[in-house]
Order: sequence, then structure tokens, then C-alpha cells
Amino acid sequence: MPGDAIVIRGARQNNLKNLTLAIPGGELVVVTGVSGSGKSSLVFDTLYAEGQRRYVETFSPYARQFLDRMDRPQVDAVEGIPPAIAIDQTNPVRTSRSTVGTMTELNDHLKLLFARAARLHCRGCGKPVVRDTPQSIYESLLQVPSQRLVISFPVNIPKNFTEKEVEQLLQRQGYTRIHARSKGRLEVIQDRIRMSSAERARVIEALESALRVGQGRVNVYPEKSGSDPDFSVWRYSSGLHCADCDIHYSEATPAAFSFNSPLGACETCRGFGRVIGVDFGLVVPDEAKTLRQGAVRPWQSPSFRECQDDLVKYAKKRGIPLDLPFNQLNSFQKNWVLEGEADWQSWRKSWPGTWYGVRRFFKWLETKAYKMHIRVLLSKYRAYTECGACHGTRLKPDALLWKLDGRSIHELMLLPVSRVNGFFQSLNIDDEAADLVLREIRTRLGYLCEVGLGYLTLDRQSRTLSGGEVQRINLTTALGTSLVNTLFVLDEPSIGLHPRDMGRVIGVMQRLRDAGNSLVVVEHDPQIMFAADRILDMGPGPGERGGEIVFFGAPEKLKAEASLTGEYLSGRRQATHARNEAPASKFLQLLGAAEHNLKNLDVRIPLGRLVCVSGVSGSGKSTLMQNVLYPALLRAKGRPTEAPGAYRELKGAELVSEVVLVDQSPIGKTTRSNPASYVGAFDCIRDLFSRTEVSKERRYTAGTFSFNSGNGRCPSCGGNGFEHVEMQFLSDVYLRCPDCDGRRYRAEVLEATLRGKSIADVLDLTVSEAASFFKNEPKVLGKLTPLVDVGLEYLRLGQPVPTLSGGEAQRLKLAGHLAEKKMGSDPILFLFDEPTTGLHFDDVAKLLRAFRQLLQAGHSLVVIEHNLDVIRSSDWILDLGPEGGDAGGELVCEGTPAQVMAHPSSPTGKALRDYEKAFTRPVEQKESGSVPVLSNAIRIHNAREHNLKSIDVEIPRGRFTVVTGVSGSGKSTLAFDILFAEGQRRYLESLNAYARQFVQAASRPDVDAIFGIPPTVAIEQRTSRGGRKSTVGTLTEVHHFLRLLFVKLGTQYCPDCEVPIEPQSEEAIAARILREYRGETVVMLAPLVVNRKGVYTELARWAAAKGYTQLRVDGKLLPVRPFPRIDRFKEHSIELPVGYVKVS
Repeated sequence: MPGDAIVIRGARQNNLKNLTLAIPGGELVVVTGVSGSGKSSLVFDTLYAEGQRRYVETFSPYARQFLDRMDRPQVDAVEGIPPAIAIDQTNPVRTSRSTVGTMTELNDHLKLLFARAARLHCRGCGKPVVRDTPQSIYESLLQVPSQRLVISFPVNIPKNFTEKEVEQLLQRQGYTRIHARSKGRLEVIQDRIRMSSAERARVIEALESALRVGQGRVNVYPEKSGSDPDFSVWRYSSGLHCADCDIHYSEATPAAFSFNSPLGACETCRGFGRVIGVDFGLVVPDEAKTLRQGAVRPWQSPSFRECQDDLVKYAKKRGIPLDLPFNQLNSFQKNWVLEGEADWQSWRKSWPGTWYGVRRFFKWLETKAYKMHIRVLLSKYRAYTECGACHGTRLKPDALLWKLDGRSIHELMLLPVSRVNGFFQSLNIDDEAADLVLREIRTRLGYLCEVGLGYLTLDRQSRTLSGGEVQRINLTTALGTSLVNTLFVLDEPSIGLHPRDMGRVIGVMQRLRDAGNSLVVVEHDPQIMFAADRILDMGPGPGERGGEIVFFGAPEKLKAEASLTGEYLSGRRQATHARNEAPASKFLQLLGAAEHNLKNLDVRIPLGRLVCVSGVSGSGKSTLMQNVLYPALLRAKGRPTEAPGAYRELKGAELVSEVVLVDQSPIGKTTRSNPASYVGAFDCIRDLFSRTEVSKERRYTAGTFSFNSGNGRCPSCGGNGFEHVEMQFLSDVYLRCPDCDGRRYRAEVLEATLRGKSIADVLDLTVSEAASFFKNEPKVLGKLTPLVDVGLEYLRLGQPVPTLSGGEAQRLKLAGHLAEKKMGSDPILFLFDEPTTGLHFDDVAKLLRAFRQLLQAGHSLVVIEHNLDVIRSSDWILDLGPEGGDAGGELVCEGTPAQVMAHPSSPTGKALRDYEKAFTRPVEQKESGSVPVLSNAIRIHNAREHNLKSIDVEIPRGRFTVVTGVSGSGKSTLAFDILFAEGQRRYLESLNAYARQFVQAASRPDVDAIFGIPPTVAIEQRTSRGGRKSTVGTLTEVHHFLRLLFVKLGTQYCPDCEVPIEPQSEEAIAARILREYRGETVVMLAPLVVNRKGVYTELARWAAAKGYTQLRVDGKLLPVRPFPRIDRFKEHSIELPVGYVKVS
């Protein structure tokens, strides 16, 4: 066993079967296996959780509460694990304020650079606005040495002064000559000079005086002789002021270039770049209708029918066709309907007589928005449109006037990262501070290009990124930290990446490994698998049949293994499926698509076929399918949708009945959702249970067997099966419900059984077991069969959806559509966005079989995909490219897989050819010792922090090093201010910006470079004594844990009788009675008096009037008529027996 290995003993997380293994440090290890085999459980829930948790525990309790807190894994021991950083596909961002620029922190650096180095250009004349000094003005006047010049300055006349009074004041200061007069302003002459003969000192002094008295402004007039006056003037200003246009500007600050700051954000849209307004696409959803038929949808309801009558009346008057489809009206006629007539003034002045139009109707509606039903109506026809004030730039107009080398910050945001990188590589700035920022920008842009994201724009919203793009952005952060001795955990970095670009990501991962880090990567792509140092194959099956190690060793040896992965890698088994060779007869055509980088694209999609849209990253695949085709089809079907991207024409929409988009968005986060409810099987199962004998006897309905609502669920946990306990600065704890023992239902509901199984037992069955159990129930079996078809037969019916892996969730969506769209339904067009995400070769084969089922049912499929097995199995390929970003958006080729393979310039064709050869190519043996051996030391170069004199230090790693010296010699500066601060800062840079603001990381030390530094922990002396409330308990944090322990587990007792105090709900009391007094008769007592003195004859009379015959006084039942006299001076407790209940 290697000395620096990460050793895991007895891992039992989720479905792991008590695994014990050693993962060598400093290597690239790929973990593979079928979906649900336990890859994520081992890599993320065990390895990363423990590595991250141990390092984060070195932070203060305050800081820890803002960091991602991982649950302690179910494992006996994890030894030798370094601090861990996860680079996964999850995109936590949902706000439209987050962009690629903010996510990579490039926006933060750009706003610093623009505030420091950008030049201001006037909004009026477009000329650069510079601060003029007497020296710079003198230099510019030297250009006209022979010209006689008049140096003057403007003086504004205040409102409380007359022109004569101002002139008198000027005369007292020696200014007696006026060059020009205008309303409210005097042009006062400072001096007359000829540059060829004037002394420099005289000119400078005149300019200084003019700037001082003219409040920073000076005008220079060339003096002409003769009768031809020349009114040209040269204006100068010492402030940020355009002298020609007389416009003042404010100083540039970093906040002015941020749309997330109130100082820089557009005041209309508040930095979002768009505003909510009326979407005419929703107002007129079906443009095939005429105005008379009701093209304007909101006017077809009885409430606004009179508006439809107004439309018909005024359209006849103005000659607008009422029986022509809306999409055939000309632009003037459409504008008349939607915008109304141009001479409209107001409702009081113009109505009736002038047509108001749709937009003014909605403006009138907004005045009634205090009514709830009006707000609901408005919400149906509103959508986001580009902000008219900032035109989508998100910034105030003045921020766009500052330019670097002719480009504003927004212009840079709209360029692809590759072009922005080229711009900054060629930019030169003579400013040391700005150059530091520029270097950081170049580094980050370079990393983005390295991982294949050069096609993204910095303005792209983070929430629109795919999981693979998010992961590669996070990978650039990992590169930027330059850490060593760190465990990096990655989740399928190949997602969304064309096979051509896979080498880039492999190179990045190898760089991280060569720097001295350990990488554990969950991956299914053969290129990355063969680039690994070792492969860990999990299996042999999914779910309960997984959780074991099938193979762990060198990649080249896996081909010879009998495992499922080995059979696919060697070509003995293939994931491809037989294609439909017959030519298609029906086509869907999208013509002139020009959204984003699409270049007037015409595509023809054969219907009833599996069509694959391929191409390199950023070539326009998602734009074509999600931004243009999908909304265009929805609009053609008269369904509400946001405005589709630019296109010229859509043909053949009538050939499909509807369109369904299955994308990568998560199914949901609620633990109440499970596979059975998602495909609709749970409704049928509950209906079966409601027809059992016990259910009929007790009048149980299908709702009784729901754990989401109704009376059947456990009242203590609300049907969750567990209690969620928040633990403040620790991970939250989920405890099994003590009342239902995690079964979610009341005990009496579980007595209703179907062939010996209760509803809780059925939810605990796997899909395959349930299919066998309900084989004679066609409704249930019909809903469960799609789960088996897509390879999810190992899931339990009641397994919470959030616990599913990414690949399982994708296939569950597909199963949901298979369950809904069975044979014989109208033809549907399904659009899939990378459905092979997270899928093993064997899972891809099952997915293709499910696709063929949909095709056999008469449906059509369009799939965006990079997986070569899916591309090879498709009936038709649309290959976009040839590159990403601006160089993409064209149709490189289209045809069958064989035709694309034969295309000489198609990257997809080349990848398919190479993939075919890979199965026949002999196994290449890797050279041993390919990983470079780096210096095992922390090297500090040119440290100047505090009193350090540009020192170079090399500190060996894995050794005990003592730093000594006289007081004040720089020991703490070296150890804490440089080593500790830099190691912790680099680790924190891998965290999100929100968490970092609470951790208070140290600033970057004054040092040229630090190489080979791992994440660091400081154990230092207290620099100040604690207060009176500081104890050993608070210092060691034991007190915090004790407080939490007593709050969560302690029981409160009555101070007098020492009886435990427990709150009980009605449902909990009823459940306890049913559990503890089954078969007995119990009496229900209502306490009326507790330990009070008196005779209470009035109380007995009240009870008798209500129909009660007895009261229980001090434990004895007494009649209310006649009520015996009780001791007035003794404390009594009186209860009212409200009923006798036989508990069954």
C-alpha cells in the first residue's frame, strides 16, 4: 500500500457494501460504472465529504455556518485524506444577475481596470474627455506658432447679480477687456499672445490665472485681421468636462461599472437589462386567426368583449381587414391593432373617436391593478422585454462612455471569451497597479480558453449554462488557485464537450495532477478513461446490485476484464442500436434561423426518425433547438411562449401534434416526490388499496393512502418518515420518526393490505419487484414498464427523487414521457438536450432502446448529443460548426452517420472515424513513470512583506521545520502573513463568493511568487486575553456543542413535580391512544378546574344543561343531579367526561 495513499475502510454510504480500498495520492483516478452503482456515493458522499469537512472544521464556528456543510459519511475510517475541492455539475445560481463574468470574477477585475485605465469619451461629440493642465494646453498651442491668440475664460452671471456688477468686480481684479457677451455669460480676456514670440512662463501664468478665475475652464480664440472674423474656438477644461459640449462628468469608480451596484445599475431595470411588459406573442398566440375570429386573446372573455366590439367597429372605419389571418396583415395594420392610433392623447380627450390599441388597453388595466383578478390577468400576458433605457447593457449610460482601446465594458461583455482574450493580450497599459489587474484578467481568460469555453460571452447568464459548462468554469478556478497536496473531485468534466476538444480538459487535469494534487474523476468517456493513471470500476449492477469494486488498476488492463465496462471498451459489446434505413417522407423545415451566432441557417428535420444535432461546443446547437425551434413550434401551435429567436419561416408544424422539451433541469428538490408518483403509478396503487376489505370497512379512500396529505399519514412527521433537526453550525440531522418508524403512515392504515403487503411495503419494493407483484394489474404495470425500459428497474418505488444521480433523473423524465405517450397517440416531437449525461455504455444502450420505442409509436426525436454511440445510432445527423462562437452557426454537413463520416472537414465525422478504429486498435501500453517528479518543497520567491528583504525561501513538505530568530526579525511575517495566509486564501478562492465574504481571508502578501503550497491551518498563540465570559469551554468550542446537545436532546421537567414537559398535537394524542389502548374502552376527560378552591354547584348545573350526567371530581365520578356538596376550602380538580370510545 503506497505511503501517501488515501485509505478508506468500511465505507457503507448509500449502497456501498463495506468497501475498503487505497487510492494512491498524486494520480488521476477515473471512477466508472453503470448508473446507480455507487460512484457518487464513494467519490462525493465519502471522499469529498470527509476531506472538505476536516479542513472546514479548522475555521471558526461563525465562518463554518456560511460554508457548504457536508454530512459525515458512513465509513469506519478515512486516512491520509488531504483537503478536498469538488468541481461538480451543480449550478446553484438561479438569479439573472449572475453571468459568466460575475461567476469567474472577471467582472470584478474589469471594473477595477476600467476605473483605473479607461478613457472617457463625450456623449455629445464623441471626443476624448481629458483633464487639461496649463502645460498640456501650452503644448497644444505650440501647433500654431504664428497665429495671434486670445486667451479668455468664461464667467457666468449669477441670478442675483447684474452684468454691470459682475464687470465692476472683474475690473477690481484687473480684468477690463471683454471678448464676447451672451445671455448670462461674459467671455473675459486674460491675455493676447503670439506663440512664436511669447515666453513660456508668460503663457503658463496666463493659462493658470484663466483656469483659476474661470473655474477650471479656458477658451483660446485665434485672432483674425480684416473684415472676415473667424468664430472658431479651442476650449479647454481642467476637470472631467467636455469644453466643446459644456457637459460635466463624474469620476470613474469601480462601482459605476457594476450592474450589481446601485451606483452603476440602470435606474429603469435596476441592472437586470430587461423589464417586464406586455408580450404581444402572448396577446396574439395564434397568428393564423383573423381579428374577427378572436386573434387578440384577452378580448375573447365576457369581461372584455366590448373591446373586441370596439376593434371590429374601428377596423371597419379605418379599412383594416377583419377576415385576413393576423400573420398576413402588413406592418402598418399590425401596428394599428397593437399600438393604436398615433394622434391619441388621453382617454378623456381621445375616446371615443380614436382607436386605443392593445398596449393602451393594458396601460388602462394597470391602473386597476389593486384588484387581485386584474393582477392575475396581467400576469398571463406579461413577459420580459429588453430595457428601453439601457438597451440591455444593464448599466447607466455614462458607464459606457469610458473606453479601453476604443471598447466599452459592455462591448467586451458581448464578445466571445476567445476574442476578449486576444484583446487583452494585445493591450498595453503604463500603470503598475492597472498592470497587476490586467495580468489577472489575462490568466483567467486564458484558463477559460484552455478548457474549451472560448465561445461563451461574459454577459451570458449563469443559469443558462449546462452542467458541463459550469464544471469547466469551476475547473478554471481550481487552476487559478495553484494549490498542491489537494484532492480535486470532478463529476464528468466531458459533459457538453465535443470529442475533438476532449484533449483540452485532459491536459488541464494532468496539469493539476503534475502539480502534486490527487484527482478522482467520475467519468464514462473512453478518451478520459484511457488518459487516467488508474480506473476504478464500480458495479457489478445498479442500486442494490452495485456498491462493489469490480476492477481497480491500469486502464489498458480493463479491456481484458470480464466486467461490463471492459466488454464495451474492448468492443465485445456495443451500445449502438439498429437504425431505420428507409428514407423519411415527412419533414419539418426551419428556414433563416439567425439567433445568437446562427448564420441564416436552413435545416430540414425528417419526422419519425432519431435526428442528432451534433457539433463542437458553442456551434449553436442549443440556440437552434431551445431558443428557435422549440418556441417557434409552441407559437405555431398557439401555445403561450416567450418570443422565439430570429427565423424566417417554419414549415411542417402541422405534421406534429405537440412538442416536448426534455432538458437538463432538475426534477425537483422535495423528498416527497418518488419514481412511482412521477410516472403516475402511485395513483393506481392507492386506488387498489382503497378497494381492499379493510379500507371498505373503515371507509378509507385513495387519499388516505397518500403520505402528502389526508388523515392516513403519520401526524408526527407529516408523512416524511423522518424528522429534520437543524444543528446550527453542524450539518443538519435527519432522525427516523419514532412514531411511524420511518414508514410514513399511521399504524392502523398499514393494516390494510394487498396480498399480504401494506402500502409502506409496496413503496419499499424495487421497480422490478413491483412489476412482478402487480403483473395482473394492467394499469399499474403500464405505468411501471417504462421505468424498466429505461433501465431504472433497481430503484425503489418510494425512493426520494433528490437522491437520484444525474443520469437516473434524466431517464426518469424519459420514463415519465414514455408512460404518458403510448402507442396510438398523435405524433409528438420530442427534443432532448444531452440525454446521455451521467450514463454508462450499458445505460446508453437502454436509452437507445427506449428511443426506438418512441419512434415505433410514431413520434419524432431530435437530440443534442456528443456521445458517439448515440450519434452512430441516429437516423439523421445535423452537424453544426465548424467552430464555436462567432466561427460557428453554420451547417457543416447533414445526412446519415455514414455520410457524415465521409465528410472531409466535419469534426464529428473525424471523431466517428477515430471511434470506429479504436475498437480494432491494439492496446497501447503506457510508459511507466510518466508523471513528472516535482520538487517536494514550498518555494517562496522575493518576499517583501513587512520587514522581509526580498528573501527566497524553500521549505520542505512533509517535514517538521522550525523558524527562529530574534524578536521582530520577521518570523511571524514569514510563517503566518505569507505561508498561512496564502495557503488559506488559495483554498477559499475555490469556494463561492458568498461564502468568502464571511471568512475574512487575508489579503495577497507582498511576494513575487509562492510555489507548491498546500491548504494551510494556523495554530497560534492568543494575541489578546478573553473577556470574563471567555472560558476553556468557549475557547475549545465544547460549550457550543453542549448547548446544542441540551437543546436538541434535553428534556424539560416541571420545576415542582419533576414531570417531563412534552407538547402533543391532536393527531399525536390520537395515534398514541390507538397504539397503546387497542381493544380497550377509554373515557375522554376535559379538564375544567385544576387545583382551585370552591363548591362549583354552578359548574354542575352548566354540565347538566349541556346533557352531561357526571363530573369527575378529584378522581371520583359524581352525578351532576343532585351534585353533592364538596369542601369549599379544599383545592379541587374537576374534569368533564365527554365520551367513551371503544378503540379498534
